[in-house]
Amino acid sequence: MSGIRSLIKRYFPYDVFRKYQWEIARGIYDSLSSGKIALIEAPTGVGKTASALAASLAYAEESGVKVLFLIRTKNEAQAPIRELRRLRDRGVDIDYVIIRNRPDMCCMVSTRKLPYEEFLEECRFLRSSDECPYYSNIRRVDVNSLMLHIMDNTGSINEYVSSLCALNVCPYEVSRMYLDRAKIGIMTYYYIFSINRPESINIDVKNSVLIIDEAHNLPDAISGLNTINLPLASVIASIAEVKKLIDDEELKNRVLRILRGLQTYMVKLSRILEEETMVSLELGDVLQFFEDFQAIKDAYYEIIKKKRSAGVPIPYTPLSRLLDFHKAVLNKVSGFSVFLARDEQGVSLVYKCVDPSVVSSSVINDANGVVLMSGTLPPKDYVVSMLGINRDVVEYRIGFRDYVKSENYEVLVYDGITTRYVERDEEEYAKIADVISRIYQAYTLDKAILSIFPSYVVLKAVRKYLSPGVKYVMELGSTSIDDLIRDLRSNRRKLIMAVAGGKLVEGVEYRLGTENLLGLIIIIGVPYPEPNDYLDDVMEILAARLNDRRMAWELTYQWPAIVRIKQAVGRAFRSEDDKALIVLMDRRFREMRLAKIFEDYFGKYVIVDEKELINEIKNFTPR
Repeated sequence: MSGIRSLIKRYFPYDVFRKYQWEIARGIYDSLSSGKIALIEAPTGVGKTASALAASLAYAEESGVKVLFLIRTKNEAQAPIRELRRLRDRGVDIDYVIIRNRPDMCCMVSTRKLPYEEFLEECRFLRSSDECPYYSNIRRVDVNSLMLHIMDNTGSINEYVSSLCALNVCPYEVSRMYLDRAKIGIMTYYYIFSINRPESINIDVKNSVLIIDEAHNLPDAISGLNTINLPLASVIASIAEVKKLIDDEELKNRVLRILRGLQTYMVKLSRILEEETMVSLELGDVLQFFEDFQAIKDAYYEIIKKKRSAGVPIPYTPLSRLLDFHKAVLNKVSGFSVFLARDEQGVSLVYKCVDPSVVSSSVINDANGVVLMSGTLPPKDYVVSMLGINRDVVEYRIGFRDYVKSENYEVLVYDGITTRYVERDEEEYAKIADVISRIYQAYTLDKAILSIFPSYVVLKAVRKYLSPGVKYVMELGSTSIDDLIRDLRSNRRKLIMAVAGGKLVEGVEYRLGTENLLGLIIIIGVPYPEPNDYLDDVMEILAARLNDRRMAWELTYQWPAIVRIKQAVGRAFRSEDDKALIVLMDRRFREMRLAKIFEDYFGKYVIVDEKELINEIKNFTPR
């Protein structure tokens, strides 16, 4: 026992283990040593990352394997980087690399702003023609010495990339090269769970421990990573290019027949998307448009050739989207289906993974070791079924009440509004905005308010009715957590308007040093995923595997909402001493199944009317 503890302690970045940290580390170490999968659920702030790294590195020292810390978003890289820097500062030489996608690690500002497909084409061209100085310079440097300097002098992913750029080398290529030597690789799910990735890295999963952070997101992330879209906008743009750039009339007419057929098909079907975001299609109905697909290939190469001869620096054509889509659907992989979908960018044909286990099962079952950890893990049956796990699984779960003291929070339920889809209208949006405005005016703490909306559509609809005096920050595509924290540094008392499951909610820390910047969390509505054919397909898969349709429904629709709420609440509690008020706003929180879940989770659950709500907020003083 003492030998194992001292080995794990060697890789622990702090002098002492906080509450639960040793138990988590020992549980992970024992699971890895016995070939079992570790499921770790613990509230944000417990210190899962430090414990998981210590246990995995201790096991890696004994077994000679590599540790891969897998994240979903860029923000989530900060925690492992912080802990590894602490270890290096304590004299423990842990070599690590960070790998993001090529655009995020590119030093050439003009190039990295290109659309992803165009960027890859341009990057490939610049490297092959020796016109990228950052890539060329790698041959002239000692990568090992350079990386030792980087690891000792950077504390964030932005610093990591900018420091390598300042040394005039390509961060992506240097990191890829150094991965063979490094003990730890920090990278996104993409490099392990994407089966059609245009960027690849040589990774030996059988000799690696996978620490999968925010693992509650993994099934959805795998589906997203292995989804191919063909936007209607790309079809229309392709029609314009073919008309303009194809001289051969016979080829032009063959291609236009395909493209116009697709356009008509997608426009006609888009009318049924008024009520749903995604509808299922028959694969054969889609493939009929690609029977003369050689014409699309010939047109693609003709357009690229013509653009190159005209001196176009990036010879890209939207026909490449059709090539990628056709290649994907021809594979006819089990667990994939075709849909028509609508989002803010318009209508698309979507070839989507509905069964993540077809991708994850071989990875997780073949890996030397696996740690699945999150502040909000779904039930074990869901994790095992959706990921196709056939190894023994060990669970270690710490509840919210085990970590956060009861006197440090209050939970209020206000049932005067709802975001239920069939009840949404301008009157309801205005009512929600009025309550939020009154809460803002009654709130007296010098801390920010984090408000969570079920969707961006609801957020925008409510925002326009807020009182003029409400100072708010709204989540946008360009919003970064770093910019938001800088904004809060000068003025704490702001309303942050974020989307459930979005980048301002998951894997981020609202702190300045040890100061917690949040004092109030408002959940506006129950963030159920909107029903569609894709989720119904997922539910059918779960129902067959679990032999329980009710549980399959709960896991498909209810648990994602519960997880999103717990993730949002967790933003306010990064240590066991943090204090905050939690408000759940929607009359559905009074329904028995939700009330029971959250009463058990929080241990207290007070239903209030609007007057009581405002008074509670006005008088709230953390004890």
